[in-house]
Order: sequence, then structure tokens, then C-alpha cells
Amino acid sequence: MITHVALFRWKPETTPEQIARIQAALEALPPLIPEVVTYRCGSDLGVHGPANMDFGIVATFDSVAGWQAYDAHPAHDMARTEVIRPWIAERAAMQFAG
Repeated sequence: MITHVALFRWKPETTPEQIARIQAALEALPPLIPEVVTYRCGSDLGVHGPANMDFGIVATFDSVAGWQAYDAHPAHDMARTEVIRPWIAERAAMQFAG
């Protein structure tokens, strides 16, 4: 099992409506990409403070090849380049076994 984690800090001008559009675009991906085993995303709850990132994704895949298929999938690429990337001030990501 491979777990993928991506975290975003939005640009200051990002509106709640834009974040809702981003979340909807991300939540539309799992049915389109059969390699996705589980997929969750959402905004930070604000319970820890300003050092936290604004938004996160946690997804699991059966293998590295499954994650690579997700990463290269045209629907994911469209969401990443057209919906998400214009609003990102900072991004962090990792993949780990488990």
C-alpha cells in the first residue's frame, strides 16, 4: 500500500468559493481513476494554528505504479493545472509505504 499526502497553502486572494471548486474537482477524481483505493481531502480545521497548511489530500494506492497512474492521469492533470495550481502559494507532498 502506498499513501500519498499533498498539502497546500492558498494565495491570500483565494476565496471560499474557489476552495469549494477545488475540493469538488478533487473529489471527482476517484471514480475516474481506478487505481485510487481511498481518497480524502479537505480544509484545515484551524485547531493548531497558522503554521498548518490550508488544505490536504490523503490517498492510497495498491502500489507505486498505481500512484504513478493517478499522477499521470489526464483528469488529475487537468485538476492540477487548471483548477488548483493557480491558487497555490505553497505545496508539500510525499508518498510513503503503508
